[in-house]
Amino acid sequence: MKTIFCIIVNYKTENIIKKAIESLKENSINLKIIILDNETTKESYKQLQKIIDDRVEIIRSEENLGFAGGCNYAYRYIHNKYLDVNYIFLFNPDAEATENLIGHLFNVMLTDSNMAAISPHIVTMNNDDWFIGTMIDWKNCKIINNPEVKNSNQLRTIDIFNGCAVLMDARKFSEVGMFDDELFLYYDEAFLSMRFMKKGYSIYYMPTVKAYHHVSYSVGENSPFKTYYMTRNHIYFFVKYLKKSSSFLCPHKVPFIKSLYFMKRLDFLNLHANLIALYHTFIQKKGIR
Repeated sequence: MKTIFCIIVNYKTENIIKKAIESLKENSINLKIIILDNETTKESYKQLQKIIDDRVEIIRSEENLGFAGGCNYAYRYIHNKYLDVNYIFLFNPDAEATENLIGHLFNVMLTDSNMAAISPHIVTMNNDDWFIGTMIDWKNCKIINNPEVKNSNQLRTIDIFNGCAVLMDARKFSEVGMFDDELFLYYDEAFLSMRFMKKGYSIYYMPTVKAYHHVSYSVGENSPFKTYYMTRNHIYFFVKYLKKSSSFLCPHKVPFIKSLYFMKRLDFLNLHANLIALYHTFIQKKGIR
């Protein structure tokens, strides 16, 4: 059976990551799970060491590298240690898989040598749609779920995979330069997907297999931390890839609407994070905030 390497980046998810690992039940592939402790505390590492699973190997980084840098760190570790690394599966520690999820994705990937990445249908723990195949709305500078996909079981190409659960061709991942470490988190999938497509590779969404997601478990759904990186990287993405003939204001439309929303709610912490992100894009600041 083929060996697939699963990368899980841990950050404040020691209380839930065990469920993610236990849900990865595969009978058609060999699965090796690499957990990167991205929290870099003795306590988090101690908690992870309590996981008893022969498939699991735990490694540590010296600092919090974010999702993008964490995935890159773990991939380099795998590439240097193991031979014949052909496929990697990225999985959130706050997600849960249905049985043989990776095997189903893998069987589809084998049918198209041009495929770089494939993500499943992802729902919340309440079974509400969270990811049903994304499309880029260039006119309004938004990344949205494709409304045409909602009630379809058809395998199809999409603009951006979802890093919560995605199988990738390791060679293609390495060829395009992996994730951009400086993004830290959010929009990392968008930048990488664009590099895949510029190389002529395809990205797929498979609606007939499912994963569950505790959304924003580690950072919080309405945290200023999330607001900052979502706003900053949103602007960077659309400024970089939007056609030069498009309006300069378009990449800033969503952040501006966010600011009005936070003001209306008197949410000054998120408003501050949003404005700081706008300022940092203006001065071209990247890396960790």
